[in-house]
Amino acid sequence: MRITSLRLSDVKRHRSLELELAPGLTVIRGPNEAGKSTIQRALEMVLFRRPTSAAQELEGVRPWSDADAVPTIEIDFEHEGVAGQLTKAFAGARGTARLELGGDIVTDPAAVEGRLAELTGLPSEKFFRSTASIRHQELAGLDRDEGALRDRLHQSMSGADRGTWVARRKLQDAINRYRTEGHKNPGLLKQARAEVERLSRESLQGEAGLAALGRDRSALAEARAKRETLDERLAEAQADLDAAGRAVAARDRLVKAEAEYTRYKRAAVLREEMARLEAAHPPAMALPLLRSGVEQLRSLEYGISEQRAEFASQPDPTHRQAAIEKAPRWRPLAVVPLLLLAAALAAFVVIGDVAGLVLAGVLVGAALLIALMVWRLHSRASQVQLQNEMVETEIARRLRGRSDLEERLRTAEWERDQQLATLGLADLAAAERLLSAETAHASAIEQLRAEYRGLLGEAARDEDDVVQLRDRMAAVADEARHVLAGMGPLGTDPDGHRHRAETHVRAARGERERAGNTEAAAQARLEANTVDAEEVATLAEHLDEARDLLATRERRLRVYELGLSALDSAEQATMKKAARFLEGRMGRDIAAITDGRYSRVEVDESELSFRVFSTEKDDWVAAGDLSQGTIDQIYLAARLGLVRQVTQDRRPPLVFDDPFVTFDDDRARRAVGLLRSLASDHQVIYLTCSDRYDSVADAVIALPAPAGTEPGVAEAPARSGQAALVAERR
Repeated sequence: MRITSLRLSDVKRHRSLELELAPGLTVIRGPNEAGKSTIQRALEMVLFRRPTSAAQELEGVRPWSDADAVPTIEIDFEHEGVAGQLTKAFAGARGTARLELGGDIVTDPAAVEGRLAELTGLPSEKFFRSTASIRHQELAGLDRDEGALRDRLHQSMSGADRGTWVARRKLQDAINRYRTEGHKNPGLLKQARAEVERLSRESLQGEAGLAALGRDRSALAEARAKRETLDERLAEAQADLDAAGRAVAARDRLVKAEAEYTRYKRAAVLREEMARLEAAHPPAMALPLLRSGVEQLRSLEYGISEQRAEFASQPDPTHRQAAIEKAPRWRPLAVVPLLLLAAALAAFVVIGDVAGLVLAGVLVGAALLIALMVWRLHSRASQVQLQNEMVETEIARRLRGRSDLEERLRTAEWERDQQLATLGLADLAAAERLLSAETAHASAIEQLRAEYRGLLGEAARDEDDVVQLRDRMAAVADEARHVLAGMGPLGTDPDGHRHRAETHVRAARGERERAGNTEAAAQARLEANTVDAEEVATLAEHLDEARDLLATRERRLRVYELGLSALDSAEQATMKKAARFLEGRMGRDIAAITDGRYSRVEVDESELSFRVFSTEKDDWVAAGDLSQGTIDQIYLAARLGLVRQVTQDRRPPLVFDDPFVTFDDDRARRAVGLLRSLASDHQVIYLTCSDRYDSVADAVIALPAPAGTEPGVAEAPARSGQAALVAERR
């Protein structure tokens, strides 16, 4: 497949770019940021990327100034002399693809992708970048699609129509699915073993549950039978206790009836005695009236005696009149002190000397003495007068009281005589005797009535027929005696039989309660045992199925492992052939680039790593131990050898993004010569910043410098929107 032209529209900085490519070696050069890497990326995308891809990296191919632009890439190509055209518009889900070749047009993106893989011999973009699309910083990147690379090497050496990598990966994935031992994502084998273990454990638990269920049912049956036996025993003991209770009740009725009979019998006697006494009272009047009359007589007699005694003790008023005393006379003597005072005043005035003064003093003293005597006499006269008035008042009062006392005495004697006449008695003594006799008679009746009430209670009435009650209690007692006699030994000792029956009932009830608890516990265990025989049988069936599945998976795993082992053996054999073939190809190319310094290469078929033989060291040296330039040269030879080997009769274009930047001038020149010789079979597109490869190129395309670049830095384009064709095909 040879690309004749490339057209870009809205791809990064290339809003519109058209390139004519030579069938051999085309050099595309330009300064930094001129869009060389964009051209290489565009070739990878148009050949291997689906236009409907929604990968985030596709957002980076749109122009910076227009986020809504749809990047479009178009190529014209030839394949075995037939012209074709491929157009892809990258717009996510709305992307389109169109492949036209020999009159056939394909627009389905998946079909276009498959057709391009047939035309180029390259299965994917990763594989393309591992082999035929080389960037200067990715020469060693052979592992972008290691599986496809190994498959292609295997196909190239075995002649098979497909490689073993996919099958090998599938077998490895299948083995991993079976072998994984992780807790979060266990493998199928571990799952099957875990399921067998789980089902075995659950089956054992189910069988143990069934055994426990059988034991629980047997225990429940035994407990129920024992409880029923104890129920019968308890019923018999309870019947004995009831019979003993009836005997005790009959005995109690007998005792009570006898006591009642005795009580009612005494009550009947008391009723007869009270009736006799009620009919034989001593006086005709009632005791309260008699007692009231006697009490009144007592009061009158007592008053009469008191009044007589008081009358006898009264003094004679005439004797009190002799006790009246005459009052002393003081008024005539009261004039003497006034006369003496007048004489004293006259003596003092007439005489006037000391003698007159002395005489006046004597007279005054005498007047004072006489005045004192007059005052005392006046006081004594007042006292005597007051005493005489009191005596006279007392005499008058006594005279009045004596008259009143005599009147009351006569009245009291008259009332006493009237009360005796009313009672029909001669005197108070006879009344006292009659009251005493009636009181004793009433007391006897009350004593009998109190005893009667004590026997029959406060609610007893006189009209109650105690004789009938007495006879009824006698009948009840006779009936109770007959009942006890009919009970035989039970009626002889009811209390003893009841005590023994109560003991038997308590013992039987305790045993019955314990048996009930045992039965309830057995019932609870039986209900708690939720095991189901059908479920246990189902578990056993599932266990057999799980064991069969485990055996199947173990057999399948052995088959997968045997298949993988066979594939590994076959792949190792074919990879050895591929490695030897690659060693021959690489040896010639590395010898050409290094001018014979390294001419022997050894390829590790398991890791696709390389060693070269150093004549200086006289030993093999790993590629990683060499300088970066030499490493790049080894991997360039490896890529060229892989392209020749894996594409077989297909001729995909080779794209190089200045892979010789680490080469010195001599080795770069020899490497370009190698590319030049390779261009006879493959179309080579070389992207670079330098013009040192122009002389060997079939066509040279100069890209315009980005905006703002100083003049002279890069060649000006031949026309706007198109690269300049500097050298035509040679």
